[in-house]
Parts: sequence; C-alpha cells; structure tokens
Amino acid sequence: MKHRLPALALACVTPAAGAWVPCNGPGITAPVAIRREAPAYPPAVREIGVEGSVEVALTVLADGSVGWVRVVRADPPGYFEQAAIAGVRAWRFEAARADGRAIECRMLTRVVFTLVDQVDPASAGAGERPAPVYPARLLTERIEGYVEVEFELGADGTVANARAITAMPRGEFEDAALAAIRRWTFRPPAQSGERRTRRFEFRLPDSALAEVPPTLLASAPFPAAACQRRTRGRVALEATTDAAGRVQQARILSSEPRGLFDATARAIARGSRLSPAWRDGQPMAATALLTIYFDPEKATCPGGLGPERDQGPAPRPQPRVSRIDEWPGLRGGW
Repeated sequence: MKHRLPALALACVTPAAGAWVPCNGPGITAPVAIRREAPAYPPAVREIGVEGSVEVALTVLADGSVGWVRVVRADPPGYFEQAAIAGVRAWRFEAARADGRAIECRMLTRVVFTLVDQVDPASAGAGERPAPVYPARLLTERIEGYVEVEFELGADGTVANARAITAMPRGEFEDAALAAIRRWTFRPPAQSGERRTRRFEFRLPDSALAEVPPTLLASAPFPAAACQRRTRGRVALEATTDAAGRVQQARILSSEPRGLFDATARAIARGSRLSPAWRDGQPMAATALLTIYFDPEKATCPGGLGPERDQGPAPRPQPRVSRIDEWPGLRGGW
C-alpha cells in the first residue's frame, strides 16, 4: 500500500416539492451532463485527513449552465462547502426540456469527499494491516479496478463480518481485499461491533490513470412507506456496465428490509454511471457490485429538509488526525 489518494463520488437525489421546477418532474426531460468533473479536494483538508460530504441544491439554466447554488447540508460542516460550490458552478448540461423547449430546473446533488488507499503489486506485505495481494490473472491482463469493504470491529480490535459492498470489476479484487482485511487488527473500539469501511484502488505499477470519472448515481424518489416509518435499508446489486461505466442491466443480490427499497434501487442503478474498470489504460465493460444505502434522515421526505429550508449555521469541529484511515465511503439512495 503506497499512499492515500483523494477520490470523489457524486450522487443526484430527488428534490423536495416546492415552487421551483424539479429536474426530474413529470413531463420534463431531465438535463444531461456535458461536463461534470468532481470538485477538487481541498489540499489543506486532505493534509489533515478529514473526509465528508456536501449536499448542494442547484439550478440548471436554460442555456445549460449552472445558476443558483446553495449548500443544503455538510458533514462535517466547515471543510468542503466552498470546494463543492466552486466545482458545481463549473458544470455544464444539455438543458432540461418541457414541451420541446429548454427550461431551467433545480436538483439536489451530493458530493462525497473520501481518501482511498492505492494498491499495486509491490505493496502487499505483512504487519497489522497487510495490503491486498494484486490478483495474478488481473495483473497479467493489466486490469485495474477498486473495492470497498465494510466490516465490524470486535472488542479486541479484530475484524469480523467483512463483506464487499462495492467492486469494479466483480470477482478477484473482492477476494483479495477481503483476504487482507480479515487479517487486520485495530485498537479496541469504544463499543464492540463498531462498523467501518475501507476502499482499495488496485493500480498497476506503471498505471497511467490519474483523474478517473467519478461514480454518478441517478435519482429516484425515496419510498413513501420508508419515509413514513423512518426505515433505513440497503440493497446490493450486480450491475453490467459498458466501457463508460453506464449501467446496462442490474439484478438484486440482497435487500434489507426485503422488498421495501428494491424498485427504487433498480431505478437508481439503471440511470447511474459508475467509475469504470480499466484494461491496459482503457476503460472496459465489466460487471460491478453496487450497494445503495437508504436513510430517511438524509432523504427529502415530506416535511424533511429541502433546498428551500436551511439548517442554519453549524459550528466547525476541531480537526482530528488519526493514525488509522477508515472512511465513510459512498452512500447513495437518499
């Protein structure tokens, strides 16, 4: 494991009802992104190891540029808001259309700022946290990809119940990541069963990859029943993607609670574009694992927080630097 790299993931979400026109409203052809680079990771924040996310409301104007932009919520507050706004303002779209004419509309998007570990064939080793071993077949075929693993910590700091929640492409990278992380040890947690995540980027020693397209999750309404019951859940899907990472087909592998979020998860997956796998420096079609999380506290449920309602100022927490680099990972489906 060589070092940690900044990575960003973007996710569109369904806006709350209001006086403005939602980009995914009935009778509206939603805007299509032409230029949508991930915002830059603030260097000072990267240096102290802080990660987080920013939810932004924005207006896509009739000429495809971005007009009104406002932060809806940030976690943690005070670190990423300016970078998110500056990045979003530079986006360009094919404008939304209604009755054949270009219109302006508003949407919500979440920008997730995370730090990830890079794995190459020379990085595997021993110790408390050995890096995954680069699979020999994928090394020979010059395939690069990534895996996110979720796990729990036992009372003694050992890893339990590890599972892959995101992978591109599926298969051997997952096995390598899980085999490594199951051997890891940590300082004993405050509470047994604490859940953490870790993301691994598998890169060749001579990899030419620098900036790679971020994952863009589509929007879909949060199920009304889940809003009413304040139910959380998640759905794991297997998705076939083209070389650009666009999802062609998706099938559900598991869901919690069973059936409640399935239709929404399928809708999100079908409209999403994932960060692709690569073969010899070129993006490739592949089969991916995608887990979508649902949290009513982060959804625009009726009566919940929307872009027309502010949370008010929040105090900036004191930066903390840890010798371990767990990260929250991508959480879609809000």
